[in-house]
Amino acid sequence: MAAGCAVSTYATAPPPRWRWPFCFPPGGATEANGPVFFWAHVFYLSKVYELGDTLLILLARRPLTLLHVYHHAVVIAMCYLWLATRQSLLPVALVTNAGVHVVMYAYYFSCSVGWRWPRRWKRAVTELQIVQFLFSFAASVVMLWLHFTDGGCEGMAGWVFNAVFNASLLALFLDFHGAAYAAAKGKKARDKAE
Repeated sequence: MAAGCAVSTYATAPPPRWRWPFCFPPGGATEANGPVFFWAHVFYLSKVYELGDTLLILLARRPLTLLHVYHHAVVIAMCYLWLATRQSLLPVALVTNAGVHVVMYAYYFSCSVGWRWPRRWKRAVTELQIVQFLFSFAASVVMLWLHFTDGGCEGMAGWVFNAVFNASLLALFLDFHGAAYAAAKGKKARDKAE
């Protein structure tokens, strides 16, 4: 998906090519069809499929975290709004989020088949997700600059929802990171001191 959307964006973006992934022209000039929106629909369907992950965790009677449930429940609405509002930044968000998911699922798959990775790799996956959210805010600065200085951008209502959702996910991921890795680092330091 990440590669398909990146290639589709490059191939179909109207001039200037750098602007369109950040800011769709206002007034319905960008239709919710074509190669980029094909990948956005596939991405949306993949989020429905990911609910199966939650079901498997429930069936295995493993505990679910607030982060997991909240993310999987709300991301479907967010992806729907990407499409319904023809949200500016959709290509950027799709490429970065799908790319992060490739790394994350490759790590989880390798663990499930028995490959043992040092704990720092799991931490790196979490930190990559945090960087993704920080990058989304940096991309939003570009989009907002274009919106306010160059005639507006399509899908601002969808973007507001997406920005609030990303901010809440960033807070939850930072909390998870602190609980999972800062506590482990503190324990390791105490063990060394003894």
